[in-house]
Amino acid sequence: MPCISGHCFYSPLYIKLTALWFHSLEVIVQLGQFSQLLIVTISILLAAPSAKAQQPYGHLPADEIKFITIDGKQTEVLVRSWQSKKHFGSAMIIAASDTDADAAGLASYLRTNINARGWASISLTPAKGLYRPNYATKPEEVTKAGTEQLQLTSNKSTPKYESSQLLELRNFQQSNLNEALNQLTSTTSLFPGGKILIVIDDTAGMVTNLLYDKKIPTPDVLVIVNAYREFEYLIDPQSQRKSIAEQLVTMSIPILDIQSADAHPNSIEQAPTRLNYNQVKPAKYYRQYQMSLDLSSPSGWEEALDQIEGFSRTVIGR
Repeated sequence: MPCISGHCFYSPLYIKLTALWFHSLEVIVQLGQFSQLLIVTISILLAAPSAKAQQPYGHLPADEIKFITIDGKQTEVLVRSWQSKKHFGSAMIIAASDTDADAAGLASYLRTNINARGWASISLTPAKGLYRPNYATKPEEVTKAGTEQLQLTSNKSTPKYESSQLLELRNFQQSNLNEALNQLTSTTSLFPGGKILIVIDDTAGMVTNLLYDKKIPTPDVLVIVNAYREFEYLIDPQSQRKSIAEQLVTMSIPILDIQSADAHPNSIEQAPTRLNYNQVKPAKYYRQYQMSLDLSSPSGWEEALDQIEGFSRTVIGR
């Protein structure tokens, strides 16, 4: 690079190399920005499933999702109107504990298929259930049932529950269901007619007790499906409830007792007792139906729906 009187003269080759260097620098900067954009895009895509997971009913129409407040927190209630020219009333559906308002299987099937038969469906979020590890616990290690499920430490092979634990959980479950069912009067009033209450598995045992204690509104028809209570025998005798069979026999509401062969063992074992206690009632007030199919398939769900529709229309007179 020659210089004369302080002025430097650049060769054409030097100018081209300098220009090429600046161009390369510009490309590097642009690539850096592109990389940042790519990283942000990937982060958004990775976060998308998490956002979806936080919206368990995102696949449902927005107008089907309502909210009530339970224990100071918002809880979903799924409401579907009649899908038929016939309007018989409404059916409240509560699945087993630890599921949701659109629980896969019978509960979801009833929620979306009873509407075509003249009943609006109102599906509640069930109560939390009992934590089921394969190990034991100490009473001081139990967290409050309303905050978390019962938490146990893993050091032994056999689950062990204290009476105090089970009572705390039972009180929490009953309180939540009580609060939920007593908030639905305005919702059921949107669908004049008969009111069916359909409760499944261990939830059936909880709701039976609430009805027995007259804590919740009495439906026109009660449908219990594979009803049972678990670990009741571990609770102190003075705190144990009457059995489901003993509580049902005192009720003057029509009851359809559906039992399937694939139910919880406790439900299968207690079914004959429920029948023996309640067969003294007129057929309109108690019927136990033994399913010919399991409740693990659509055919079984349809069989159950047929029985619910037939019994309800008979006793309500529609």
